[in-house]
Order: sequence, then C-alpha cells, then structure tokens
Amino acid sequence: MKKPFYNDSDNIAFVGGKLIPPGEIRLVDVPAASNKPAFDIAALLENKVSDLPEALSTLNIDTLNKVLAYEQTHGKRKGAISAIEEQIAQREYDADLTEFASSLSATEDLDALLLLIADDENKVAMVEEEIARRKEQVQNDNQQD
Repeated sequence: MKKPFYNDSDNIAFVGGKLIPPGEIRLVDVPAASNKPAFDIAALLENKVSDLPEALSTLNIDTLNKVLAYEQTHGKRKGAISAIEEQIAQREYDADLTEFASSLSATEDLDALLLLIADDENKVAMVEEEIARRKEQVQNDNQQD
C-alpha cells in the first residue's frame, strides 16, 4: 500500500525503499503493520488551541510552516494560527541565537556589538560572556609570559 511519508526529522529517512530528505514528503510502500505512521497534520490540528503549544513543541520550522498553511486553509482558527506563528517565531529566534553565538568569537569590537544588540538580553549575555572569556584569556597569556 502506498502512503505519503513526511520526514519530520533532521536526518535522511529510508522508508519503503526510498530515501526521504528532512522536511520532504514521498509516496512510499508501507506494510500494513508499519509501526511509524505518516505525519498527520489534520490529526495534530484536532487539538484544542490551548493544547497546541505542547503538540507543536517538537516540530521543526519546516513542519510548522506546513501546519500553519494547513490551518490557514482549512481551520482558520485565529488562536491556532497565532500559536503556530509563535512557535515559528521561537524557532527562528533560536536559530538566530545559534548563528549569533557561532559568529561571536570572530567579532573584534564587542563594545560596538553591545550597542547594536542592547535590546536583546540573551545576546547581551552572550557578548558579556565572550568579553569575560577574552579577558581571562589575556590574563592567562600574560601569566605565561
């Protein structure tokens, strides 16, 4: 029997003889006794709006965008749309923080950077940690000389 399989993981999945890249859907041969059902957006959105944040918490941003599109087309519940958009915004912010953290060690003028990101307490904390790390490194270098 052929069924759509949505790969909501971060890794390539091999299902029914097909490689499925993360975030993509493929029709695959699924045995009747398959243990892993295909991702069902409609079933997910049967949750009460108040239960959606928990139900959405494990989904990646690509899946969340698909869930949002489905809700906008089929359900059109403002509360559900808002909950999904909040989850998407959180994932985007998390990705931004990860990118920011990885680029921090290459930034030379941390004081100027602090002025640019002053309204984001998470980024400010990261920069302050980097300043402290560099100060400690300078002290260690001076002690070795």
